[in-house]
Amino acid sequence: MAVDHEKIRRLLGEKEESTDHGLGAKSLRRALSGDVPKTLTPYEWEQWYADHGVPEGHLASEEEQQTTSTLGKTPTYATWLGRAGLLPFVGLLLALYIDTQNQPLWANALATYTLAIVCFLVGAWWGMAVIQRSPITLLLSNGIVLTAFFGQVLLSTAGFFLLGAFLFITTVIVERRHGLFKPQPLYYARLRLQLTLVASISLVLAAMLL
Repeated sequence: MAVDHEKIRRLLGEKEESTDHGLGAKSLRRALSGDVPKTLTPYEWEQWYADHGVPEGHLASEEEQQTTSTLGKTPTYATWLGRAGLLPFVGLLLALYIDTQNQPLWANALATYTLAIVCFLVGAWWGMAVIQRSPITLLLSNGIVLTAFFGQVLLSTAGFFLLGAFLFITTVIVERRHGLFKPQPLYYARLRLQLTLVASISLVLAAMLL
């Protein structure tokens, strides 16, 4: 049977500090002292907070709470903004089929939007490439933009739609294979693939109509 040194010391009226340095004695002294414990199970923390309240050091600041809340909403924002970006591809494709009299107008709008999205996608590579010091990614980004620009200027509208679909697929392949993009969250990689498929199919169908 274990000997309760602390109890014996109190009964004998001894005032000197206990010499029991076992884990049980240390835990007891820490509990009696009122100090904030360092390691507890989730259930023990819940009980401790209920008995003693939540220490100031354990309370996240308002700024930290707002940051955590914003980060938690980022996947939702990215998903819905990405899907909203598909509306012009689908909408302008439908306009080409429905309003045949104004096909040149809708085709030009779709081509301009395609160029803008290509520039938007590869423009985001610059920040990552500069931070990670990847000059190849910088050159590749500029190469894709120039290809899209001169493609719109020199190719027929139908030809540029096919080129745009090819460039969209190329950007996804690069992001899947290049080590620079490994930190991408899984949800975003899947979202990019889904958005690329819809946008590319829309462009191919538009090219077939012209």
